[in-house]
Formats: sequence, structure tokens, C-alpha cells
Amino acid sequence: MSGAEQREIDDRDVSIGTFVEQNESYFGPIFERIQRGKLPRWHVNIWAVLVPWIWAAARGSWLLFWVSLALDVIAIVCLMQVLKFSPLLAEAQSNAAANATLVARYSNWITTYSWAGWGLLFLGRFWMGSSANRWYYSQYARWRINQAVPSGVSMKRVVLGVLVMAIIVPLTTYRATQLRLDERACFNQIRAAESVDQLLPLYQAEDVLALYASMSTGVETLQSKLDALEALDELTDAQKSERSAVRKELRDLGRNRDLVEDYQNISTRDRFDCLTIDDFPTLARLTPPEDITYRRVADEEAIAAGDEGATKVITQIKEPVEGRKVTIFTYSAESIDISINRLRAQYATAFDAMTNVLRQSLIRVEVAFMQTPWPVVAFLFLALSWAFAGTGTTIFVGASLGFLALFELWQIAMQTMALVVVSTAVCVLVGLPIGIWMAKNKWFRWITEPILDVMQTIPSLSYLVPAVAFFGISQPPAVLATVIFAMPPMIKLTALGILQVPESTKEAAMAFGASHRQLLHKVELPMAIPSIMAGLNQTIMLALSMATISAFIGAEGLGAIVTSALGDAQAGKGLLAGIAIALVAMMIDRILKGIRNSFSRI
Repeated sequence: MSGAEQREIDDRDVSIGTFVEQNESYFGPIFERIQRGKLPRWHVNIWAVLVPWIWAAARGSWLLFWVSLALDVIAIVCLMQVLKFSPLLAEAQSNAAANATLVARYSNWITTYSWAGWGLLFLGRFWMGSSANRWYYSQYARWRINQAVPSGVSMKRVVLGVLVMAIIVPLTTYRATQLRLDERACFNQIRAAESVDQLLPLYQAEDVLALYASMSTGVETLQSKLDALEALDELTDAQKSERSAVRKELRDLGRNRDLVEDYQNISTRDRFDCLTIDDFPTLARLTPPEDITYRRVADEEAIAAGDEGATKVITQIKEPVEGRKVTIFTYSAESIDISINRLRAQYATAFDAMTNVLRQSLIRVEVAFMQTPWPVVAFLFLALSWAFAGTGTTIFVGASLGFLALFELWQIAMQTMALVVVSTAVCVLVGLPIGIWMAKNKWFRWITEPILDVMQTIPSLSYLVPAVAFFGISQPPAVLATVIFAMPPMIKLTALGILQVPESTKEAAMAFGASHRQLLHKVELPMAIPSIMAGLNQTIMLALSMATISAFIGAEGLGAIVTSALGDAQAGKGLLAGIAIALVAMMIDRILKGIRNSFSRI
């Protein structure tokens, strides 16, 4: 061994002692054997076998901590399943002839979970013990490069690991031993608590026990009064009325007392289960907003003045159901519905005008696509692909158009194209100015970017709900939903393209006397065209996908075929329409990609 190698080993030995702090005599030779590749796979760290989570936490090997904890928790859950199903198996075996299916099912489950649990427990511990030293050596190698990597033994890390285990292991283990909760059990607990809260001030009781005692006394008093009335041979009309009133009061009081008794009989275990192992507990229940219905009716005064087209909005308010409480979700949903109804009623003229504009635009574009002879449309597609995308794309476009014609989907595809064209035009007209504004105003960009991120995250089907709420079921709301869904890429990539224009280029233009308007129109927008075209491409793709989904609210085209096939379980019909949609998307994408590349070469 040369002197340099010996000095390297000595330096490494010193660093090992600094790193491990404790048990250097054990880890020094182990790390040396790992370095030389001579540590056998069967060699195990005994502490990592017995208490892998504590050892890993103390040494700061958090990846091993989480892996070992996950393996042990899964093993414990499997073994708890055995404990859960064993009583059920014994109960089913008491009448094995009638419960043959259950006996076989529970037996198979118990056997499977037993093997899985014990296998994971023993094999997992052996794997952790044999891997611990190697993982720790990898941690040591990282520590030699970065001193921020955990080293030594820390009781603070042990306490943190124990805290994590205390949060995860007990509840998970307990949940594994319990059968599935009744769906309405926790809801009934909440309703019972709400009813008792309403009864306490009514009977001027301080707690549930006092309430129950007061009700029991009342029931006994009313029962005695009723018995006395029924003991009479003949009753006057007043006594008969009194008897009916006592019966009704006794029935109501008895029902309330039974409700309080049921509330008292809710066990602590049931309350704990609903609080911890069921769904997230309801934090608040609110009295819902008043049920408000808005209607548009003829204004009699305006009609009397000669304006027969005048309308007004009236509000019909219904009192809320006494004692009804709802969750925050239901309360918010009902409040939104009320707000939408108010907006629809107050701004119906604006919504009608917007719907009419979109409908007329869509009709005209559909006429342009569907009334134009198919050879002309096909020639335009082929010419664009030949001019911008090359021979290969032209052949693909020709084959795709042939598919549409062969399967008689041409006119339906043109309806989809019309919807995409109208939606894309609106996206460009609205999105381009917003994108420019985002690039020019950092405060507006700071506000708009999170909104656009949320718009791109919301599921596409969710956009159909407000569109239907405001505009009903037809083509125009489908266009609006498509516009909202497809606009973010246009805005973002427009702003990105302008922001990426080099500052030196803008400074040179300003030095030659360019105004801010000229800078935008003659420098920034031309240089941002490749990015804007990429945004246009993404917008068209999203519009096409949304146009397909919009068939659920009345949009025509290829999406309507897919929706119909989905409802009737016609796989072949839906598959062919889906292929047609994919081909249309690929044609547009290839042509736009070629156009974008041509601008990039300028």
C-alpha cells in the first residue's frame, strides 16, 4: 500500500469518527468493507432489525425511516385484518351450511393476510437490517461533500421520529381492526347533537342529564293527566279537546325524550370513530340562506304606459326550514345558486345578447365550412400543409381527410371545426391583449398568473356547470366553456414571448426614436410571433378537446357521436369518432407547427 493510499485511509477513518460520533469501532471496518465491495449481503445491523425506525431517526437516515415505517405499518395492518375477520369466521362457522360462501371468503382472507403480514414483517426487517449500513455509508459519502447532511446521533431526531410514529401507527392500527362504519351513523350523531342543542334552551336545562330528567318528569305528568281523563265515563267537548291536546303534547314530548335518550346512548367509541377514522369531521354546520326564487314578469305600470316589452324582476323569499342546518359545502353551494339566479334575472338582456352574438357567429362559420364544396376545403388543407409542413405532413393530411370522407364524417367534422374556429377567434381577440398587458404590467401579471394556473387546473367538465347555469343548454354556452378552458395558453405564451425579447433589442429601438406603441407593434410582437403561434397551437388543441366534451351540453359535431356512443355502449361508433377527432387534432397541430417553424426562421 502506497503512502498516499494510507493517508487517504487515515483521513477517512478520522472523518468516520466525526460522522458517526458513536460506535466508531463498528462502523469504521463496515464502511471500509463497503468501500472495497467486500461486505456480504447477509450481513445485518442488529439495531436496524430490532428497531429500524428509532435507529434510522437517531442517525438521520430519514429515507430508511419512512421505508421501514411503511413496511411495518403495512405488515401490522395485514395482521390486524386477521384479528378483524377471525370473529366473523367463527360466527359464520356456527352455521357453516348456510354460510358456506362466507366461511370460504373469510378463510381465504385470513390466510392471505396472515402470510402477507408475517412475510412483510420478517422479510422487511431482514432487508432493512442488511441495507441499513449501506444506506448509512451513502449518507456518509454525501456528508463528506455537504456538511449539512445529518450526522452523529441526535435525541431531537429520535423524539421527532417517535412523534411521527405516534401520529401514524396507533390510528392506522386501530382503523385496521374496525369494520366499515355505517354511512349515516356519523351524520345521525351530528343531527342528534343539533336537536339536543335546540331542546336545552327550550326546556331551560343546563345539560343533557337535566334535560332528560325534565322530559321524563313531564312525560309522567302528562301520562297521569291523560289517564285521569280517560278514566272518566263521559267527557265534555272541552275535556275531549283537552285530551287530544294532552295526547299530542305527550307524543311530541315522548319523541323528544327518545331523541335525547338516543343521544345519551351514543358510546364514546362511536364518537371517537366518527371523529378520527371516518371522513374528516364536520367543523361547522350553518343555517342555510333563505330560498330565493327570481322571476321576470311583465311590468304592469310600464305596460299601462305603452311599453309592452318592459319587464321587471321580483323576489320571492321563502322562510328557511326551522332547525335545518347544513355543511359549509352545502351552504356555499346554495349561496352560489342564489347569486347565479340573481345575476340571470337582473342581467338577462346582456346574457341574451351575448348568446345571440355567439349563435350567429357559429351559424355563419358552420355555413362557411359546410356549404363550401368539400374539394375546396380539402385543397386548402393540403395547400397549407404543402406550403408550411412538407411532403410527409401533406400525405398524412390527405390520408386523414380520406378517413373522414370514407366513414362519412366530413360534415360532422366540419361542425366541430366551426366550433373550434369560433372559440379560437374569441380566445385570440381576448387573450392577446391580456397577454400584452401581462407582459407590460408586473402587478397585473402577479395577479393574473395564479388565476390562469387555477383555470388550467380545474377539470374541463367543471366549466360546463357555470355555462349551463347562465346560458342553458345549447351551442353558445359550449363556445363560452371552450373559450374559458382554452384561453390560458394564449395569454401565457403571448406574455412569455414579449418578455423574452432581448433588452438590448428594445433599447436599440428606443434609441432610434421608437415610441412605446411602435416598440410593441414593430419589435416585440414580431419577435414574439413564434411563442404566440405556440400559444395558438395549444389553444386550438384545448378548444378541440373541450369542443368534444361540450357535447354534453348540446354542442354538435364529433363529440356528440362520442357522447351518444357512451350512453348506448356502442364501442365501435365511439372509437371511430374518437379516431376522427384525433386525426383532426393532428392535422391542425402539424400545419400550425410548420407555420410556427416558418416564423422562427424569419
